[in-house]
Amino acid sequence: MSTPYENPGPEQPGSQPPPGGYGSQPGTNAPPPGYQTPPGYQQPPGYQTPPAYQPPPAYQPPPGAPQPGSNDFKFEMPTDMPHNMNDVMPKGGFAGIFNTRGLPTLLKVSYIVWLVTAGLWLLGTIVGFLFSLVTLSGSGIVLSIISLAVIAAIVVCAMKLKEGLEWPRMALSALAVLSFILMFFGAGGVGLIGIAAAVLMWLPESTAWINAHKGAAH
Repeated sequence: MSTPYENPGPEQPGSQPPPGGYGSQPGTNAPPPGYQTPPGYQQPPGYQTPPAYQPPPAYQPPPGAPQPGSNDFKFEMPTDMPHNMNDVMPKGGFAGIFNTRGLPTLLKVSYIVWLVTAGLWLLGTIVGFLFSLVTLSGSGIVLSIISLAVIAAIVVCAMKLKEGLEWPRMALSALAVLSFILMFFGAGGVGLIGIAAAVLMWLPESTAWINAHKGAAH
């Protein structure tokens, strides 16, 4: 003999769901998929429909913080470009060419590398210039003159970099590329060492120092 729960008949209007969560998984009150409330079914007294799910608010970074996926590095043209020859020449002349006091470590290494490579390039240029004069090589003389101009520009820009200006760093980077190209024409150059010195100028430590001393010369 079967019980009413073993052979349930069709739901009758006004019937109540089986007691004790019959037919449901233990520990859950969710109806099975596709379940529909029988007509006339009344929810138990005091039952409240759970509120609709609200997704958490989107994360907002604090003011001044970088946006997610943004890059801290942003290239900008220097705003302290020289306006006359006095702005180009180092303060106090070339007497402080070997003074590196106050520079951060990476920028100090870069400055020393610039001076060493410029000095070695100068020696090679002088030898090449004299050899061109003896052999009457017009192209050699022209390349030697161009090299002397680039060497002088490197020394001047390196010294102006110590004043916390932006434009010397940009100029030195361009001169490093130019001197690297001149190597293929037999005019010497700073080579890969000069490229490494240029990279040191753009590292975060050097950039932070330049930004902190920006406009100190004006």
